[in-house]
Amino acid sequence: MEPLLDKIIYFSFTFWNYFKNILDILIVAFIFYWLYTFLANTRAIQLLKGFIVIFIIAILSRVLSLDTVNWLITNLASYVVIMIIVLFQPELRRLITQFGQRNWLSSALSQNEAFPLDEMVNALINMAEEKVGSLIVIERNTGLKSYVESGVVINSYISEELIRTTFFPNTPLHDGAIIIQEGRIAAAACYLPLSDSKQLKKHHGARHRAALGIAEETDALVLVTSEETGGISIMVNGKLYSKIKVTDLKNMILYFMNPKTAYEEKYSIK
Repeated sequence: MEPLLDKIIYFSFTFWNYFKNILDILIVAFIFYWLYTFLANTRAIQLLKGFIVIFIIAILSRVLSLDTVNWLITNLASYVVIMIIVLFQPELRRLITQFGQRNWLSSALSQNEAFPLDEMVNALINMAEEKVGSLIVIERNTGLKSYVESGVVINSYISEELIRTTFFPNTPLHDGAIIIQEGRIAAAACYLPLSDSKQLKKHHGARHRAALGIAEETDALVLVTSEETGGISIMVNGKLYSKIKVTDLKNMILYFMNPKTAYEEKYSIK
């Protein structure tokens, strides 16, 4: 009986070691994959590639006994952490912010106020047709209080007329962004951080840079109409989706909102 028990214990121990190693590898792989996808569309990816090249050179210098190169890299290595903090400061801030944004534990969401999605979609479509520039930010999990405070507080129901009037050229509030919180327009003429992402092309102006900037800093859903082309763009989770078709606009908004925040549970959309 004892040999059988010993075999069972040995098998269990061996199995746990294999499982632990596989789990360890999967976690590390996920972390590296997440970091790469986060940095892929930022200037930090070029700096990361540079560090990888230096790392490869360091290995070769040891293998080939290149004493001078090895001495130089060894002495520079002590400053790598400081260099990363200085060079990657914007990306590190966004990384930590996005990590803190995530709903690792789901929470019950309950609000009865209706969100007039059709009003907002109609406003976007009409502004796109008239080539009126607009920038609408919808708060999700990350609070946007500091950005709301940078603008003019409105605290109003969402309506097509109000949105179009706000962004009408040369009106006092047409510059900046509208921020929507809890189904209401919280503020207008809000200032947002500008992005330097490579997703942005030369024809993208300050409005698109601000839209992508807030989408990188927070998990907000951002909607933009271009005054130059009349095109509609969506920014979310640090990614830019341009040339949105009018027929797809409402479904795309629902698609990006529902998986992340149980949007239809939080608001009764009509």
